[in-house]
Amino acid sequence: MIFKRQTEIIPFGEFMAKKRTKAKPGIVVPALFPVITPHHLFPVQDPDFALLMTGVGAITLSAFIERGLVMMRMTDVAEKVTDCGRIVFPVVVYGAVLWLFFSLGGL
Repeated sequence: MIFKRQTEIIPFGEFMAKKRTKAKPGIVVPALFPVITPHHLFPVQDPDFALLMTGVGAITLSAFIERGLVMMRMTDVAEKVTDCGRIVFPVVVYGAVLWLFFSLGGL
Protein backbone atom coordinates (compact mmCIF):
# COMPACT_ATOMS: atom_id res chain seq x y z
CA MET A 1 0.00 0.00 0.00
CA ILE A 2 1.23 3.44 -0.85
CA PHE A 3 -0.07 6.33 1.21
CA LYS A 4 -0.05 9.80 -0.20
CA ARG A 5 0.42 12.61 2.23
CA GLN A 6 -2.09 15.31 1.77
CA THR A 7 -0.84 18.88 2.03
CA GLU A 8 -3.17 21.34 3.65
CA ILE A 9 -2.97 24.80 2.20
CA ILE A 10 -3.84 27.68 4.52
CA PRO A 11 -4.04 31.24 3.18
CA PHE A 12 -1.35 33.48 4.63
CA GLY A 13 -3.81 36.07 5.92
CA GLU A 14 -5.76 33.42 7.80
CA PHE A 15 -2.57 31.92 9.18
CA MET A 16 -1.30 35.26 10.49
CA ALA A 17 -4.67 36.47 11.77
CA LYS A 18 -4.60 36.95 15.50
CA LYS A 19 -7.15 38.18 17.92
CA ARG A 20 -5.97 41.55 19.06
CA THR A 21 -6.72 42.60 22.57
CA LYS A 22 -6.44 46.14 23.79
CA ALA A 23 -3.44 46.69 25.97
CA LYS A 24 -4.16 48.03 29.41
CA PRO A 25 -2.29 51.21 30.29
CA GLY A 26 0.38 50.55 32.87
CA ILE A 27 2.23 52.69 35.33
CA VAL A 28 5.94 52.17 35.87
CA VAL A 29 7.27 53.19 39.26
CA PRO A 30 11.05 53.65 38.97
CA ALA A 31 11.59 53.49 42.72
CA LEU A 32 10.39 49.90 42.80
CA PHE A 33 12.67 48.85 39.94
CA PRO A 34 16.21 50.02 40.70
CA VAL A 35 18.88 50.01 38.05
CA ILE A 36 21.01 46.86 38.28
CA THR A 37 24.45 47.33 36.80
CA PRO A 38 27.89 46.08 37.84
CA HIS A 39 28.66 49.59 39.10
CA HIS A 40 25.66 49.48 41.44
CA LEU A 41 26.34 45.91 42.59
CA PHE A 42 30.04 46.50 43.30
CA PRO A 43 30.59 50.21 44.06
CA VAL A 44 34.37 50.06 44.47
CA GLN A 45 34.66 53.84 44.94
CA ASP A 46 32.41 53.70 48.01
CA PRO A 47 34.57 53.61 51.17
CA ASP A 48 31.99 51.49 53.02
CA PHE A 49 32.11 48.84 50.31
CA ALA A 50 35.91 48.95 50.26
CA LEU A 51 35.98 48.41 54.03
CA LEU A 52 33.57 45.50 53.70
CA MET A 53 35.67 43.86 50.99
CA THR A 54 38.83 44.36 53.06
CA GLY A 55 37.20 42.60 56.01
CA VAL A 56 35.95 39.72 53.87
CA GLY A 57 39.39 39.40 52.28
CA ALA A 58 41.13 39.38 55.68
CA ILE A 59 38.85 36.65 57.03
CA THR A 60 39.27 34.56 53.89
CA LEU A 61 43.04 35.03 53.88
CA SER A 62 43.36 34.02 57.52
CA ALA A 63 41.30 30.88 56.84
CA PHE A 64 43.59 29.93 53.95
CA ILE A 65 46.69 30.65 56.01
CA GLU A 66 45.38 28.53 58.86
CA ARG A 67 44.53 25.67 56.48
CA GLY A 68 47.97 25.89 54.86
CA LEU A 69 49.72 25.82 58.22
CA VAL A 70 47.79 22.71 59.21
CA MET A 71 48.68 21.04 55.90
CA MET A 72 52.37 21.86 56.52
CA ARG A 73 52.03 20.28 59.99
CA MET A 74 52.68 23.57 61.76
CA THR A 75 49.72 23.12 64.08
CA ASP A 76 51.13 25.28 66.86
CA VAL A 77 51.25 28.34 64.58
CA ALA A 78 47.83 27.48 63.12
CA GLU A 79 46.44 27.31 66.65
CA LYS A 80 47.80 30.79 67.39
CA VAL A 81 46.10 32.12 64.22
CA THR A 82 42.84 30.49 65.34
CA ASP A 83 43.11 31.92 68.86
CA CYS A 84 43.71 35.39 67.45
CA GLY A 85 40.73 35.00 65.10
CA ARG A 86 38.44 33.93 67.92
CA ILE A 87 39.00 37.27 69.61
CA VAL A 88 39.55 39.68 66.73
CA PHE A 89 36.85 38.60 64.26
CA PRO A 90 33.82 38.89 66.61
CA VAL A 91 35.02 42.30 67.79
CA VAL A 92 35.40 43.43 64.18
CA VAL A 93 32.00 42.04 63.15
CA TYR A 94 30.14 43.60 66.09
CA GLY A 95 31.98 46.87 65.52
CA ALA A 96 31.06 46.84 61.83
CA VAL A 97 27.39 46.17 62.62
CA LEU A 98 27.27 49.01 65.15
CA TRP A 99 29.10 51.31 62.76
CA LEU A 100 26.62 50.43 60.03
CA PHE A 101 23.66 51.16 62.30
CA PHE A 102 25.10 54.51 63.37
CA SER A 103 26.08 55.48 59.84
CA LEU A 104 22.52 54.76 58.62
CA GLY A 105 21.11 56.94 61.38
CA GLY A 106 19.61 54.12 63.42
CA LEU A 107 19.96 53.31 67.10
